[in-house]
Amino acid sequence: TLLTAHLSTSAMPEPEPAADEPPRKRSRWDSTPGEGGAVANGAAAAAMSQGLAAAKLAAQEALSKAQADVQTQALRAAQMQHAVQVGLSSLAAKPDAAAPKPSLVTLDASGRLIDERGKEIKAGGAGSNATLRINQTTSAPKNPLLEGSAAVPDIASKADGSRNPYFDPRMAVPGAGRDARKKRALNFVAEGTFSRKADEMRAKVAVEQMLRDSRTKQPGRLAAQPLLLQSEARPSDGLAAPVMSAATLKLELQKVPAVEWWDAALLRGGAAGGYAEDGVLLEHITHYVEHPVPVDPPAEPPPPPPMPLPLTKKERKKLRTQRRLAAEKEKQDQIRCGLMAPPPPKIKISNLMQAMKNEAVADPSALEAKVRAEMAQRVKNHEERNLARKLTPAQRREKKRRKMLNDPSGGGTPVTLYRIHTVPNKQKLYKIDINAQQNHLTGLMLLADECNLVVVEGGPKAQRRYRKLLLHRIDWTDFGAADDDDDEDDEEEARRRAQSEVCQVVWEGLVVKPQFKNFRVEAARSSEGARKMLAERGCAHYWDMARTNGAEGVPEEDEDEDEDEDE
Repeated sequence: TLLTAHLSTSAMPEPEPAADEPPRKRSRWDSTPGEGGAVANGAAAAAMSQGLAAAKLAAQEALSKAQADVQTQALRAAQMQHAVQVGLSSLAAKPDAAAPKPSLVTLDASGRLIDERGKEIKAGGAGSNATLRINQTTSAPKNPLLEGSAAVPDIASKADGSRNPYFDPRMAVPGAGRDARKKRALNFVAEGTFSRKADEMRAKVAVEQMLRDSRTKQPGRLAAQPLLLQSEARPSDGLAAPVMSAATLKLELQKVPAVEWWDAALLRGGAAGGYAEDGVLLEHITHYVEHPVPVDPPAEPPPPPPMPLPLTKKERKKLRTQRRLAAEKEKQDQIRCGLMAPPPPKIKISNLMQAMKNEAVADPSALEAKVRAEMAQRVKNHEERNLARKLTPAQRREKKRRKMLNDPSGGGTPVTLYRIHTVPNKQKLYKIDINAQQNHLTGLMLLADECNLVVVEGGPKAQRRYRKLLLHRIDWTDFGAADDDDDEDDEEEARRRAQSEVCQVVWEGLVVKPQFKNFRVEAARSSEGARKMLAERGCAHYWDMARTNGAEGVPEEDEDEDEDEDE
């Protein structure tokens, strides 16, 4: 209808102007009146009539189709209403039939749906009632990336060279590295795991022990057997408490001694007396603590520390000055902090007026007497300190002996061999003997026809003093009055020419331990006897060295001089 009205309005001719209206000015585009204009108006009117006929036909078809749809819907509604009425009438015909009750659904501790019979209700088990097409999709959309990752286990399962001809063992199986890393990772044990296992084992052992004990007794008394020990079970574990029978308890108690071994020494009756109040030996309990003996580990000992370098005299003086300065500074700090009282001023006659100005002017005589008394007291204190530090005669002797025997090198015992070509007189023998004893030397002096040997052992300082005695202090050219005989004048003159070689040092060195306990003077009748005396002490080679040195060093008379005298 609207389309028809529109077409009719559009096809209507333009109205003619009124009579009183002024004529419209003609445009250059207007058609010229005449025959051509009439033809154009006729063609337009024919086209308009054809369009109106087509629009009218389309409107009639749409109207008929809409009327058919309305009739179909009305028919469906009538059928549904009829079906509802039929259902209601059937229910009304059976009033005794019970309506179905809804099923009871509950949640368990895990949050699952449980029906009345205790079966789990799976979500999505009932049919889907979705009306929209997008919600009626039964399967989830597939992701090609996820499908590729899900195929990895299949590849790993097919990595078998026997069944897969295309398998290359040099290629790494996907996921193998991840599994290896998981195996190497730390797997922490949950708290209480081993305690729970231990409780289970103890309970099992207790039950087995109870069964073994029950075999030896009457079967009827098994239920009445008392449980003597029962530990509380953990509520969280829910395990049975371990039990112990009377026989097991008795065996365990027999293993415990009545008195421990470390307490037996402090009891009067020992282990048999037991622990009694008056049975403890209080006199054995002291404030001392017994420390175990340290045992060296079974390993090589550490290397010895390096030997300290000896300091020079200048270095020792420098260290002494530094120590005294540090002590004085510490004393001053204590006085400054109030921990020590300051020393009284040291007043002398020379600084009397400067130190005590007012007191010196008021009473100079009394002040001078006081100062002199303080000076005398200081002198007395100094002497008392020196006397307290003074060594007793026994301490002085021990200090002297220690200095004689002290060997700073620590490498052994110094030994020196002296060869004396002539037999000394009694005076010289006394000097040799007494000086060796005073210097705490040990050894032996052998008097023989071939040569005389002096063996001395002792500290380095004593060796230096004895060497100075034999080589410098004793005058070997003085033979004394007892040796002046007319028959031996020629021999004495020959010996006087070689006085510088009468006493010689044969050998000096170190030995592991001394061979002599004291110093003695012995006389040997022959060279063999002298060597035997030294061999008894394990030093026969001393005599061999002395003889070898004497054969090379003894001066001989020139044959030319003897021939001149004969002529």
